[in-house]
Amino acid sequence: MSALLAIAAALVVLLIGCGLLLQRRRGARGRVRRGGLLVGAVALLLGCVTAHAPDASAGKPVHTPSPIGNINHFQAGDACPFTLQGELVGGNQVQTSFDNGRLHFTGRHIDRFTNMDTGNSTTLALQGSFDVVPTADGGSILQGSGITVFVFLPGDAGPGDTQTGRTYLFTGLLALDPA
Repeated sequence: MSALLAIAAALVVLLIGCGLLLQRRRGARGRVRRGGLLVGAVALLLGCVTAHAPDASAGKPVHTPSPIGNINHFQAGDACPFTLQGELVGGNQVQTSFDNGRLHFTGRHIDRFTNMDTGNSTTLALQGSFDVVPTADGGSILQGSGITVFVFLPGDAGPGDTQTGRTYLFTGLLALDPA
């Protein structure tokens, strides 16, 4: 980017010099008018800087509150050996979406997990932050801190039983790189 700025600056100097030379050769009388050429050169320079500054032109992040009452169903074997229902019953969790595909979750969320086979349920007060960071190969790196629940689908939890999914409660730091 610094090379581009140097080229643009050289172009500005060249344009001003050429303009002055042309005005003198044509026998311009009176005062030499450089203002129009200077304004054009500065506009060119600013255009180059703006065009190559993606961070300055990136869109603003989008903040979305998590919908209370949102329900997720997991068939037997997908998250645990029985049919599981997870429901967001309270809290103030917010999802922030960025232009590069990154998702950032913050706040407190109160989830009720129900064994649909027996009707037994437990409510967990979860809080902290969680990030989903996309990778160049189309995958994602997952990072979290605080108290969170994470569902591993069959085969995603590593060695051991690869036929049944698992649901874990994490406290502290969490970093998952599925690669």
